Amino acid sequence: MKDEIEDIFRNNRSWAEKISLEEPDFFHRLSQIQNPEFLWIGCSDSRVPANQITGLLPGELFVHRNVGNIIQLNDINCMTAVKFAIEELKVANIIICGHYKCSAVKAVLDNSAEGLVKKWLEPLGLLYQKNKLEFADLSPEASHNKLCELNVKAQVNSLCRSNSVLDRWENNQALNIYGLIYDIQDGLLKDLQVSISSKDDLFEFQSTAYF
Repeated sequence: MKDEIEDIFRNNRSWAEKISLEEPDFFHRLSQIQNPEFLWIGCSDSRVPANQITGLLPGELFVHRNVGNIIQLNDINCMTAVKFAIEELKVANIIICGHYKCSAVKAVLDNSAEGLVKKWLEPLGLLYQKNKLEFADLSPEASHNKLCELNVKAQVNSLCRSNSVLDRWENNQALNIYGLIYDIQDGLLKDLQVSISSKDDLFEFQSTAYF
């Protein structure tokens, strides 16, 4: 077996042993039930590990990730994760998290994406084109950061239009959606002030947004 995969097994054994020493019953309890409080929808970037940056243990965070943390209502993968989290796991909080230094955002701004990646990033490209005037006087770094943040807000709007979310609110059941962004340079999360907890919140948000 190659050294690279051997390292994975070695690290896994060390991790499992450490957890078992600290909390002997941990894996037994974990095997009995899955009861996360949060659904995390984020980018696939290897520098943005959801559990580590939130300080949450296995079982506390249900995770869906893709390139660019993009939410499309016709994406069966994402919508299945959302539906399962809301209807089966009964999560009451959803975090949509983007990050600065995002390669997907850079590809849109540079117009460098090709093939499947270009197709996947079309919604992000359209978002940029619709708001292009807002970027006119910005430096490249400021433009990148602005599009990273705008993308999170657009994905919050997209998720709030999904049937699973709207049905939850129609039934007067609590569901909070938060838009956050992660700064790889300092390891900190930032609240983008786009928390949505009801259809009324959504209407107010949409009245001031440009998607």
